[in-house]
Amino acid sequence: MTPETEKIIKAYEEPDTIELMIIEDGSAYVEKASAPELAELPFKVPLASLGEFVQFLVGPNERFGPERPYADLSAKDGARVHLIVSPLTRGGPVLTIRKRPISRPSLQEIIDNGSIPANCAEFLKFASANKQNLLIVGGTSSGKTTLLNALAALSPEKDRILVLEDTPELVLPQKHVIYLKTRIRDARGQPDVTLRDLLINSLRMRPDRIVVGECRGAEAFDMLSAMNVGHDGVMATIHSNSAREALARLETLCLMSGVDFPLKALRQNIVQALDLVVFMTRLPNGVRTIAQVTEVTGMDQDVVTLSDLFKLASQRDEQGTVISLKPTGTMPRFYDLLRHQGVEPPLEFFQ
Repeated sequence: MTPETEKIIKAYEEPDTIELMIIEDGSAYVEKASAPELAELPFKVPLASLGEFVQFLVGPNERFGPERPYADLSAKDGARVHLIVSPLTRGGPVLTIRKRPISRPSLQEIIDNGSIPANCAEFLKFASANKQNLLIVGGTSSGKTTLLNALAALSPEKDRILVLEDTPELVLPQKHVIYLKTRIRDARGQPDVTLRDLLINSLRMRPDRIVVGECRGAEAFDMLSAMNVGHDGVMATIHSNSAREALARLETLCLMSGVDFPLKALRQNIVQALDLVVFMTRLPNGVRTIAQVTEVTGMDQDVVTLSDLFKLASQRDEQGTVISLKPTGTMPRFYDLLRHQGVEPPLEFFQ
């Protein structure tokens, strides 16, 4: 093993390393939990060392070249590994690794570290316990998966939970959890197994709760269909820059499935399926937080109507401007349904 390989392995194995990236010229960059910005490592990784490093991560059986120029892989330690090589790059390979945490923080730990105020976290806990269908949205590295894991970890021990992922990232404490993983671009020429395939199969496995790690393809339509036929308490994440934009992206993903629905009918399907959209963001200081909790309330002609329950707000104090998540004063509509069922929902979340 070359000295450069040993250096990059050492950087990768640092306890606070979150992501490690190597670009075409061998430059390496690392994101650490202790720093808000990427840092460039003081050495370059030659091609031979990069090959050794990939073998260290995923084993010796993966092969790359013109016939297989990219792949999403899982490292032996559970990290998410993406590799793209020539002829799709201008120079050498590009490697992007997202480490899998040994454990995910609980909802209480997220509250304690100041990422989410207690009242909003407790509301989401209540909504999840009452089987509201949740979509957690945000940009890359905004904390979507961390929040998804924390909420799914609160599901009752008696529940049969199915977790569907492209790359294993979720770690739940319950005993009755079934983890299903896609298979894409297999080196041995085996057929793809997509997230849509997994979702269709999961509906035949008598789930009490379905958790989709990341929805980014035609499986969106099947997920909404599952919500609409009685599979309550579904949780998923999706890349988006706002709650409103997330619904537009859902429409696009549903159309990718080949469904021949009028747009209004598709939006009605979304309204009937989805209850809450939680928008995560990363503030300039590196803190990941909730920026918006929005309820999907209905349709106004052809437009889906939304109601913000919590939203980031700026306020000035003696130390300057402080950005914090505040309740808007609007009560969720699903509270009325709970009251009809004989449940008196708590109001202190919004005080």
